[in-house]
Formats: sequence, C-alpha cells, structure tokens
Amino acid sequence: MDSSRPNLQFSPHRKKRAQVARACGSCRLRRIKCDNNIPCSNCLVNRTECVKRKESASLGLTLPQAHREIASLRQRVSELEAELRSRPEKKNTIQLTPTSRKSPSPDGLNGHTKASPLTRSWGGVHFCPARSPISLWLGPSSLYAYIQRLSAFISQKLDQEDVPHQMFPISACDNKLLDRPIARSDLSPTMTPPDSVYLSPLQEDFFLNYFWQMYHVSLCPILNEAQFKQHYQSLLVPGGKERRPSALVDIVVATCMQYHISTLPVSAQGHALIEGKDALVAGRWHFWRGQTLLSYELETPSISTLQCHLLCAFYLCGGSFHNMMDTAVGTAVRTAYILGLHEDPPPSMLEPEREMRRRLWWSVYLMDTRAGMKLGRPFTLNDTHTMPALPSDSLEAAATSGSSFVPVDEDTTWLSFSLHQTRLYQVIRTAYTSFFTADFHLQQNQTIWDDPTALQTGAECLSQHTQHLTTWRDSIPQALRLKRQNNGIPFSTDGTMITLEQFAPHWLQRQRVLLELTYHHVSLNLYRPMISFNARPPAGSRAEEFAMRCAAHAVSLTRITHGVMAHTALLEGWHEAFYCQWNAVMTLVGFVILYPCTSMGVDARDAISLAISVFDAFGAKFSVAVSAGRIVRGLCGKVDLLVGGHNTAQPGEGCFDKFEPMLFDGMSSSSSSNRESGNPELNLFDMAFDIDFWNKVDVLWPEETRPL
Repeated sequence: MDSSRPNLQFSPHRKKRAQVARACGSCRLRRIKCDNNIPCSNCLVNRTECVKRKESASLGLTLPQAHREIASLRQRVSELEAELRSRPEKKNTIQLTPTSRKSPSPDGLNGHTKASPLTRSWGGVHFCPARSPISLWLGPSSLYAYIQRLSAFISQKLDQEDVPHQMFPISACDNKLLDRPIARSDLSPTMTPPDSVYLSPLQEDFFLNYFWQMYHVSLCPILNEAQFKQHYQSLLVPGGKERRPSALVDIVVATCMQYHISTLPVSAQGHALIEGKDALVAGRWHFWRGQTLLSYELETPSISTLQCHLLCAFYLCGGSFHNMMDTAVGTAVRTAYILGLHEDPPPSMLEPEREMRRRLWWSVYLMDTRAGMKLGRPFTLNDTHTMPALPSDSLEAAATSGSSFVPVDEDTTWLSFSLHQTRLYQVIRTAYTSFFTADFHLQQNQTIWDDPTALQTGAECLSQHTQHLTTWRDSIPQALRLKRQNNGIPFSTDGTMITLEQFAPHWLQRQRVLLELTYHHVSLNLYRPMISFNARPPAGSRAEEFAMRCAAHAVSLTRITHGVMAHTALLEGWHEAFYCQWNAVMTLVGFVILYPCTSMGVDARDAISLAISVFDAFGAKFSVAVSAGRIVRGLCGKVDLLVGGHNTAQPGEGCFDKFEPMLFDGMSSSSSSNRESGNPELNLFDMAFDIDFWNKVDVLWPEETRPL
C-alpha cells in the first residue's frame, strides 16, 4: 500500500428520518411533527384524543378548511330553522298508522336502534254467534275463518246472498234444560244452591275413577294420582257423608261428570244428571263452586291452583265455551310464570317434584298452542326465551309419578304419549308461527287468498317445516303406533285400514288412536290455508300439493274415527274427537268444490259419507252432532249443484251421485218461530258456527246464581 497516499476518512451515511404513515388528527391540525406511538407524544402532553384511523382524515382539517366547514354548518342550521318556522303550527298531535307503529322498547325510545315493523294480521273474521250480541274476532287459522270463505264462495256461485236453513242445532239454552233447581222461597237468589245439586263422596268416587283412565293418560299427566287420592281422603269428615271444600276436587269431579254422562244415550242422560239433561255442562255446580274457591288463591297461587286452571280449560273446551277456555289458558300461563315453572327446576329439588313441574309447564305450553291455533289468536306464552327440559318418560319417571300403569315396552311408558304429543305441537307451533308472521307484501285489507304469488310464497314457507313433521313421525316408538292392514304405514295417508290390538289395555289403545288423530288434525290445519276459493293455485305448484295433503289428512282422520267408532267405545264421550271430525269434514267440503273430479276429490267424497255416519254415532249421545250431520247432508246438495256446472242439476247428475241435494228433512220449532216473527234466518256461516259456539255462559251461571 502506498504510504504517501493520504488516508481517506469516510463519514457514515446520514440516517434517514423515520416516516410516519399518517399523522394523527390533532397533529395534522397543528401542522406539527407526529410520531408512530398511540397515543402520540404531542397528544399525551396536550391531553387530547389521538385518532389515527383512516376515516380520521376528515377530522384533521387545516384552519381555512375548518372555517369553511363551520360556515357551511351554520348555513345549514339557518335553512332548517327557516323551514321549521314556515310550517303550520301543530299542537302535539302524533298519528300512528298500523304500518308505521313500532313496539315500544327502551332502546327504541332513546333512538339508538330501529324497531322492527309489526306483523299485520290478515284473514281474520268478526262475527256474532247466534246466541250472543257481542262481536268476536277469530284469526285466519281458525275453522271459522275458513267457513266464512267457504260460505261466501257458495253464496256467490249459487247467487244466493242468504242461503236459508230450515233447522237449528238443539242447545241447552234454547230448550231451558238447565234451569236452576227450585229452592226455598226464603233463600236469596245469590245464595249457594241447595246441597241436592252436589254429589255425595260415594258418588264422587264413582266419577273420579274415570279420571285416571281418561284425562290422566290421554290428555295431560298434571296430577300425582297417589297424592290426589291421599288429599281426597283428608277432606272427608267423620261419617263419610260429606267432605271439606276443595277447588281441585270439584273441577276433577266436574270434568269426569262431563265425560261419563256423554257416554250414555240421550234418553238416559236426564236420569243421570241432578241439575239438567245436557252432558256438556254436567257437573256445572261443582265447576261453579270450584271457581268460587279458586278466586281466593289468585294472589297466592300454588301448584294446585295451576292444575285447577288447566282442568277448567279442558272442561270449558268440552262444553263449547271457547272464549272462556281461552281466558282460562291465559290465566294458566300467567300462573305458571308466577310459580317460576318457565325455569328448569334446581337439582336440589326431589326428582319426582322436578318432573311434575316440567310436566305442568309443558301442559301449559300444549294448551296455549292448541287454543291459539284453534281460535287463530296470538299465543299467550312467550316461546322466545329458554324453557325447562322436556319431562322424562323413562321407567324411573313412570315409577315415581304416583300412578301404577305397567310399562308398555322397554323404551315406552304411559308417560310417552304426553311427551311425543308435546314434541308434535312444538313442530307445528314453529311452522305455524313462521307462516302467519311471514311478510307476504300484502296490500291493505288483502289476504294471501287474493294474491296467487303470496299463496305460493306461503307454500314455500311451509315447505321448510315438512321435514320436521316427517322426523317426528319416524321418532314414534312402535308401542304407540296404530297397526295397519296390508302392511300399511302408521301415521301415513296411504288409505290402509287400522287394526286395534285386541288384548291391549284400553288406555293404551286410546293413546294410540288419539296420537294419530292429533297428527292428522294439526297437519290438515297447517295445510288448509292453501285451499283458496279466490285465487286457485296453478296445477302442479307447491300450493296445490299442500292443498292435496290437507285433504289427505282429513280423509285419513275420518277413516280412523269411523273405524274406531264402529267397532269400539274408545272415543265415546271424547268431545275433542267430535270437533276434529267436524273440522275435517268442513275442510273436505271446500276441497271437493275446487277439485271435484280428481282422485283425491273422489276419496274426499267417500270420506264425507263416512263423516255423516260418525255424526250419527255421536248423535246418539250428543245432540249437537245430529245437527252437524244434517248440515253436512245439506251441504252435499249445495256442492252437487256447484260441481254439476249449473244451478238446476237434478239428483244424480253431479259428482255427488250418492247424495240428494238440499237434504233438510224437517224443521225445528225455533226456525218456524223465527220466520213467523220476521227474523232473518241464519245462513251457512251462522249455522256452521253454531255447531261449535252453541252454549251460553248462562248455562253455567244462571241468572239466579250468577256471582255479583
């Protein structure tokens, strides 16, 4: 290396200043250096908010930009103030329309969230029952709304605004069969009726024995049999000729009297009843006394109080007091919430008590679902929150339930019927809620039966739940399935006849029959909105498919009911079976009008013939069933005129060859008096309603003893 060459010293490269991706809003406004810290050092010193989001660029304005923004805002405020001053003065008047009204909520009141629009009801019907001046509302899922559509269609096609009917269903009110027993003249009209209208303990024991074989196993297991019998024994006074008051015992006795008297021929019912001749209100004095005792428990309800409310709902439904039934179910729901049954019982509680509380809650759920769907009214029970677990049907649960029914199978006990029935109503309720709360984009006063597009949308909505029904059907244990001839499939609409096991106990046979009848009943109700008289769905569409399914379920229900009624006494006195048959046959009448010559239409016509036979069988012990049969016979004549293509069809010309048109053989004295007095006669709509709403509250509480 050349030593003479001077040493060169190279200075290091100058470090590059750290770059800041984007200054915070405060530093940009002050045009000062900002670091990458969050918060930056300048904001820490000045104690200001340090915002470095991308959208904060609009916050970091220069001073001229800030002045321009302020000026713009001031100008906008001045414009809005001038607009407000130019509007006419209004005095705190706020008008809410049905489409703009919002549900009040804490967040909505503060303006933080927007409330979802309310569901607008459609397809309901207002009407006054023949025995009431008060207008009632029933929703689109009810049979009554369907009958209104059917009646309007028949009247329009036959060009008869008011179709006369020369008969009226016989009712206890019309014939004054249930007047209060004659009491001593020195008694006040509001005093308790004489003891002669109440049963003795020995007579009560006769009726109480029916409860465990009927309502206990075939409806809802809401009582502990052993505890109830022990409670009843504790009420007996020395001598055994009377007992101390008990609301629970009174309503159980009334329910059993209503059932048992309904199994007797009409000619024998008057001798069996103390206070009247009508089976549906048998035991009314026990019901009345139980209600009086129950009023003292409203503030401090107990499990027994809830049991009473549920049994009252069963009794009122059987007596055709549907609005009172609806109210009783609502009271039962509120009582269940008061008792905390909507929460799963704590593990510290004894297992039998935990299971009873679960059975009670789900019985309330079942009754609330049945009442809401039958009347087309909103459910009372809120199912948007968690609920207790479903009750168990295990051998252990059955052994500790208080009843001693033998096990049915390894996986089936007497509790299994109630469990699977509850699961069915869970599936149906979900589908029902989805359909009737869907937005069909209807105009004011429009229904889905006025818009084919809305009808098809409804069918697509229902199709999302059909698989759940299939899953439920497949989950039923073999021990609860009705056997079919020719290898037919239980819970199907294949048309095969049922076979009853000869040596099975009656309670088990009844469970099998009622479970399948319930399945067909709720299924036809679910699909019935697809039967439209205004806008018939296109051939092969999903809506038409569901209309066919509706008819298939109605036909299956009719065949099963007819077979059981013809060969057994399992359904005698079971008023719900009569209602299910009435619901099915009215559905079939409308279906046949729309699809008279299809294969399903032929099956439906045959089923209507069977339904008339069913009403004749019920009519031997239930007078309203006689009127139901006569109405259906008359409707067959009307349908024969419609499907025959003209209004002058002769007998045998239409699709209803086996029926004579206009079969109104004879007239009641009440209808004759109506014509003589100039009162307009009832049309099909009124007559059909009168089959179900045929009793008055005065039948339960006559004028002489109605509570003040």
